[in-house]
Amino acid sequence: MATMMEPVMLETKSSVKLKKEQFLQAVADSRESALLLDFDGTLAPFRIDPMQVRLWAGVRGLLQQIQDESRTRIVIVTGRPALDIEPLLALREPFEIFGVHGAERLYPSGRLEQDELLPQQRQALVGARNTIRSTPMKLGVRVEEKWNAIAMHWRGVSARSLYAAQKLCLELLNPFADVPGMQLLRFDGGLELRAGRNKGDAVLQVLAELQSDSPIAYLGDDATDEDAFQTLGDRGLGVLVRRQWAPSAAHLWLRPPADLLIFLAAWLDAVQQ
Repeated sequence: MATMMEPVMLETKSSVKLKKEQFLQAVADSRESALLLDFDGTLAPFRIDPMQVRLWAGVRGLLQQIQDESRTRIVIVTGRPALDIEPLLALREPFEIFGVHGAERLYPSGRLEQDELLPQQRQALVGARNTIRSTPMKLGVRVEEKWNAIAMHWRGVSARSLYAAQKLCLELLNPFADVPGMQLLRFDGGLELRAGRNKGDAVLQVLAELQSDSPIAYLGDDATDEDAFQTLGDRGLGVLVRRQWAPSAAHLWLRPPADLLIFLAAWLDAVQQ
């Protein structure tokens, strides 16, 4: 399968269907496969309060059944801290989770690994936190602090205040983006100053642990998932999961929840053959 850097909608419906069918047949023929999944926006709709997020209806049951077949390694790759995800999944057995975009890895056993930050990265994060804490938050902007990142969210801000909210976030975070090892990245509904690995690095780690011919898919919805799609390339299947189409390096586009449920059900059928 060739990686598409141009809009996925330029493919014909028949070629998309064939690509999906060929991949799922590979899953059926293999004793080992990997299903990598973003969380917010992919498995669950966005909420202004992140702790109020719930999986799309039907997703939990399908993931549980796929896991029960023991032929698919399911991995969550999320911008959230890894420890925040397990309670939201609420499955019988925990999944492997790459948190904060790949900078930490939580194994099913409960062991947690985190990137080691460089002194200048720690200093940049401290400086950014102090700057933000000394600035009165307004316009509905929400600040999320992580051990390796600071995210500023404008989701939920009124259309009238949106430009001013975005400008405020950029003004507060941009001065720290030039520090070596720091990245300033926009995501759907906000801006994040971050150190450490990204979702593409998480894909590389999983690929290194799979057989070279094992089918692997990555499902994601946001700009931060493009690192994963580009890293996966033609080694596997990149799937853009979002209600509104956007240009992407993914191979397929699914609208949640209906298309997502159909895809997961087809994966379950494949591993049950």
